[in-house]
Amino acid sequence: MSLLVYKQRFQNPNYKSTASKNYAHVRYIATRPRVAKNEGMNHGLFGCLKPGTSLTEFQDWKDVARLVYQNSRRHVTMYRSVVSFGEDTAKELLLTDKKAWERYIENHIRTIAEKNGIRREHFQWAAALHREKSHPHLHVVFWDDSDEKAKIKNPFTHPSVPNNIRRQMIKDTFAGRIRAYGEEKTKAAADLRKISDSLVDDFERHIRLLGNKRYQKLREEYDLNAELAEDFDFSDHTLNETADRVFRLKSALPTKGRIAYQLLSEELKKQVDALTAYLLSNVPELKKLRTDYVESKMKMVHLYGGSEEYLSSQRKRFEAEADKIIANRILGMVKTLNRLDDEDRAAEYREGRKKYYVEQMVLEMLDMLSSLVDTNCRQYDDFEKAWQGELSKEARKELYLKYQDKGYEH
Repeated sequence: MSLLVYKQRFQNPNYKSTASKNYAHVRYIATRPRVAKNEGMNHGLFGCLKPGTSLTEFQDWKDVARLVYQNSRRHVTMYRSVVSFGEDTAKELLLTDKKAWERYIENHIRTIAEKNGIRREHFQWAAALHREKSHPHLHVVFWDDSDEKAKIKNPFTHPSVPNNIRRQMIKDTFAGRIRAYGEEKTKAAADLRKISDSLVDDFERHIRLLGNKRYQKLREEYDLNAELAEDFDFSDHTLNETADRVFRLKSALPTKGRIAYQLLSEELKKQVDALTAYLLSNVPELKKLRTDYVESKMKMVHLYGGSEEYLSSQRKRFEAEADKIIANRILGMVKTLNRLDDEDRAAEYREGRKKYYVEQMVLEMLDMLSSLVDTNCRQYDDFEKAWQGELSKEARKELYLKYQDKGYEH
């Protein structure tokens, strides 16, 4: 394991699924559990979209995700990278809070741009800090916004590029330690004003030997490549079938007035339920988040306990709740399409745009469920702390009842 880990990859911009994958990756890095959130916000995304300006904590991660999505549709390569340190190294570098990490990447982001051959005036990026205990790390998404880059049909990054970035960042981050190590080793300080690549490599080997067991454990616990691959794919068949069902549903619903699941006729509810079931069967990530949502609610129930019959009824209740969240996002898309009709913009969702709107609908479902799971987990943590205190059984029950109905408002 290197003293500093730098990984970089990208989804092929020529694939149809790349836009939705890149959107999902931004959502993931901005909102996943243990992300260091911006003050007063529900996400942790920051970066710079206007070269020459200072770092910004973005108000809404979706604005960045939409830009990434649009760029992907133009076949602009969206690079994903991770910068990671071991826990002790991060402490040594005083990377103890979000602001410190922001300063760190702002000081080193130019290295990433230069080694990838991106001119400063065309370099845009967004990042988020994930506070994993043994391996705090930054996710950085970056791209070249020049028109020329949109014309590249077969992008390729030589393996030497991320390796050179890692090496340069080690030089810049640990310059003092490397010089001290070299002086001790060679007793020739005058020759060490410029840090050579070979000295950096030698220093890394030295560090590995000092902490081999610790780094071995880190390797077993953490796979950076898996972090970079955190996304999901929507097949064309799934998107087309979903689009057809949404538009059939749209034609059967009124164009004016409130559209809500509980107000639908039984026949229309069956159509919405069938589409919900179809999405759960064909979008594994959605099915997983539905399960996560139910389990995050059940954790609270298990703390208080109850009969098997009661626990089973609660599980069914939360499953229905999750399905209703998905159903209302479907109806939300119908409302969006009706609004476009009102604005005389129906052409925007003709054949070429149908899949775009369906992708957005599914991604919003994922975003909402992910956010609710995070909220449920925080409530559980708060409840568990209170539970461990000196509360009477009746007080615990009251606290549970207070929390159990919090969450998604239908």
